Amino acid sequence: MLLADFKAATSGMPTNRLLAVRLDDQVQPVRLLGRDGDLLVMTTDVAYQAELADVIMQTPDSLQIVVRDDDFTLHPVYGYRIVDDALVLG
Repeated sequence: MLLADFKAATSGMPTNRLLAVRLDDQVQPVRLLGRDGDLLVMTTDVAYQAELADVIMQTPDSLQIVVRDDDFTLHPVYGYRIVDDALVLG
């Protein structure tokens, strides 16, 4: 998912919504690592959970959103679900 698509899909949502990811059938909190080339990289982190505001303020909009797991494998984000008050990327 491109950052532009994510911004459009979440437009109007409360920016304090927490972000998580579903990996290996488990939902885990994510934090924003930052930009790496044309990627916007997040990683799983139980100590800190990013909010929607952290992601939508990033530029450029052409960045591809990915999540890095504990094995440093990058997983592309294709969409999200709303679970409770969190946006679960997947």
